[in-house]
Amino acid sequence: MLPRRWPTALLVAALAASTLLGVSLAMPGPAAGLGPLPACRYDDILTAPRGYDDWSITLVDTILRVTKSYVPPDLEPVSDAGIGGSGKIRAVAVADLHDLAAAAKAAGNPVAVVSAYRSFVTQQSVFRGWVDQSGYKQALLYSARPGHSEHQLGLAIDFKTAGGGVPWSGSDWGKSPAGTWMRRHAWEYGWVQSYPKGKRATTCYAYESWHFRYVGRDLAAAIHASGLTPREYLWANFTTAVVPTASAPAPSASAPGSPVPSPVASSEPSPSVGPGASPGPASPSLLASPSAGPTEALASPSAGPSGPSPAGSGSAPALVGGVGLALGMVALAAVLALRRRSGQPGP
Repeated sequence: MLPRRWPTALLVAALAASTLLGVSLAMPGPAAGLGPLPACRYDDILTAPRGYDDWSITLVDTILRVTKSYVPPDLEPVSDAGIGGSGKIRAVAVADLHDLAAAAKAAGNPVAVVSAYRSFVTQQSVFRGWVDQSGYKQALLYSARPGHSEHQLGLAIDFKTAGGGVPWSGSDWGKSPAGTWMRRHAWEYGWVQSYPKGKRATTCYAYESWHFRYVGRDLAAAIHASGLTPREYLWANFTTAVVPTASAPAPSASAPGSPVPSPVASSEPSPSVGPGASPGPASPSLLASPSAGPTEALASPSAGPSGPSPAGSGSAPALVGGVGLALGMVALAAVLALRRRSGQPGP
């Protein structure tokens, strides 16, 4: 016959095991990049976190994307910030955009907006234009696919000198008075340059002196102080998406001397919001802006939630954890009942 206390010991063990099981499985994952920054390539992995409230830390690049239905709920005209140009931006960025524009003007280097928010469909049409013009592989080098553009977040703006032409026509806008001021001071107002010069191997896009993304003043200051690009910093500190090892190399850059598509002078940015642009003809469908994406047939966002949702909801682990906790409570109740019957003291 088993010792009289065996049932109690068994229940205590069950309590410990189930409690540990519940806690360990329900525990949230790491709040930083899983492994080193992925090398540049083209994929369609849902980024995480990607909730609307995660606006400052959501990373999109040539690998990570948001869904087709990702449409920020608080878009407002850039004119609300007292800056020239057209388009919309998220409300969270309006105040600092206003302060940036005022400071640039006070410094004698006024800026205006060329392009701001772009929907998935707009990105799609822009990328299709690049594909029609230069072929799919070449288009990947100079245009962001739909879902992969920072413009879809409602936080990116392509700037230009107020009263001037588009920044990608002619010489390097980054060397102009307005472009120089932006490079040196935009971060003070929460705006960081996404694709700085000489960083293509890290950002996966060519240099774009005019493209800045809003992340808020605190985060912008941290990124500036780190010396890292926004992609590097967000991946290392906030991104939780799992990116498998690359199975195939990304399309290579065009051979020397081959024609390179680029933005044309128009009231809208060219298809180069990711990849850098260089002079060349553009089709009418490209007038939408710098970062676009392929048509659904070319790069439709595969599996994933129909709309943006917080990264890794972890419903399965939470369910298992809840079951474990429930089992633990049942076991505890049984132990207490046995103790009452045997007259054993409580803890």
